[in-house]
Amino acid sequence: MKLILCDDGIQSETKISLLIPSSIAWIDGILEQIESNDDLVVTRAGLWLDSLSHLAHRFSDIVLSLTMIHLNNRLSRDLPITNQYKLFLKQLCEPNPTKYYLFKRLFKKKPKKGDASIAPSSARRIDPPHVKWTHSWSTTVISNALAASPFNCIPNEILLSIFQLMSVPDLCNVSLVCRLFKMVADQDDIWKLKCNTSTKLHSKSFKQTYMDWMYEKYLRNAELKRKLADMRSFGRLGCVRCPSPQYPVRPIADHPRESLGGFKQHPNSSKDMTIELSVDIGKTAHQLISMLEKVSKFQDTLFQSAILKQMITRYYRFMQLKAIYLPNVLLVPTLDIEIIWQTYLLRPEIYRADCIRLFRQVVDHSLVTTDIQQFLKKQAFIDTCHFYEERFGEKYCELASNRNARKSTSEDLTNPSQDAYSYWDESLFEFTTNPPKQYENPFSFTEAEVILDGRWLDLCKSFMHDSLEQCPVRGYFRGSREINLENGPMQRLKKSYERFLYMAAKYPLQDSNDFVPPTYAIDIMWHAHMQEPLKYAADCLRLVGYIISHSPWPIIEDKKMKKKRDTTDKIWKEEFQSEISTDHLYNTVEETYD
Repeated sequence: MKLILCDDGIQSETKISLLIPSSIAWIDGILEQIESNDDLVVTRAGLWLDSLSHLAHRFSDIVLSLTMIHLNNRLSRDLPITNQYKLFLKQLCEPNPTKYYLFKRLFKKKPKKGDASIAPSSARRIDPPHVKWTHSWSTTVISNALAASPFNCIPNEILLSIFQLMSVPDLCNVSLVCRLFKMVADQDDIWKLKCNTSTKLHSKSFKQTYMDWMYEKYLRNAELKRKLADMRSFGRLGCVRCPSPQYPVRPIADHPRESLGGFKQHPNSSKDMTIELSVDIGKTAHQLISMLEKVSKFQDTLFQSAILKQMITRYYRFMQLKAIYLPNVLLVPTLDIEIIWQTYLLRPEIYRADCIRLFRQVVDHSLVTTDIQQFLKKQAFIDTCHFYEERFGEKYCELASNRNARKSTSEDLTNPSQDAYSYWDESLFEFTTNPPKQYENPFSFTEAEVILDGRWLDLCKSFMHDSLEQCPVRGYFRGSREINLENGPMQRLKKSYERFLYMAAKYPLQDSNDFVPPTYAIDIMWHAHMQEPLKYAADCLRLVGYIISHSPWPIIEDKKMKKKRDTTDKIWKEEFQSEISTDHLYNTVEETYD
């Protein structure tokens, strides 16, 4: 390992691939061997960790990879390191660390459960950034500085208007020019546009409010990364042809006929949807699952920190173009931009607030295209390339030379109209390993949320597969983990989502801290509905009376989550005569779709 690390003839990418395991399972296996207290294993593990530490010192981006995040979490949680090894890690911060420590005992024994001497990683307190918000200059110093400034002939109103157009990194740089620029750049009129709230606190400036918001995002991102490290990927099996399954029928019960919100009758009174939605959630669900299947092939590449930053930057620029040319010009996002857009769409409350703050309007979206849009799609993509390159001076994406370029990312779609999607995947943008300069994420979501959203499909497949074990479905092949969106399963998923909307109308949440945990089956249709944010908001207001907020990956205590889940399950069973976890597998009346 030392030879691999020190040999300058080996390329950095090769060193990284040789020293960092390719999967989380490998790391778990290594740490399990360390826990066995075998002296030889511990010594070799020490050599390996020494090499990893030096590698991380040279290439800092690797610490943000999933395997390294998982390793750090496991080390801090299960294998507390000795003070000697902590000293070694401290010495790595020096400009030229050269000394290697080969301790026989790098780790203490794993603490027993309930040991209060070692706090869990989730309980560690991360202090907020220390920022001095008041100027220390005297009035005389300020007056002399303003009078001597070479820019004092420019009216402050003009400087303010210019600074309002700058990004946060640019504002930080311009504040270093002179005290005049510093004082103008700190004005509330500038930072109010950067904050995710328009509410002014008397005790805080908008710049301080912005910093508090960034700190909250940092904490959430760190917590979600810890959750991400504990997740496990799920295997995939091929589909087989089998006889039509026989699904159970929910018991018949009397339901009141009085209207509730936008519901004219109870969802269980009919096998078909009793409400009309503005979004074709069936067709959209096909395209959504199809797109997530494509993304799953590139997760290891796209979900690296440096590439995620480039994707967020490209998405921000694309949304600026949408705001400029909306609604007269058809613009086509690339697959990487669509991935970021999906994370945003699944948080309708912050999507609406951020769009109004950043673009002065809610930018609409649709995953499904019309026949006319599909006909114009290629030319619209060429136009998008030109608009992007003209405004930002960088290439948008390469054009595919022929139709075969799409086959590697668009094969095996379950939707017959497989070309009717709004994004461009005939060629993929080539990212660099370096993050963009002057990077800024002006949105309310974090990088970890993008990564977790990319894992949703695997978790959904696992849930759909496991739910079959809890329900008496006869004749269904249980080996497959693919999501079945044929006619019968689709109708049952729609009905399950209709019941979810009915529950939202009948049992509205009492306060901002309340929540309802749905299932992944409901999520399929819910995510499809949110693909068109303006129609989703209109449907919610018409049917439920308020816009239903969707908050993926909530950070909630296990006891509180279990209590709320049990309450939801009880209400659901009393209302619909089925468990919420298997609701999508029951026919409403004794008639089969399959």
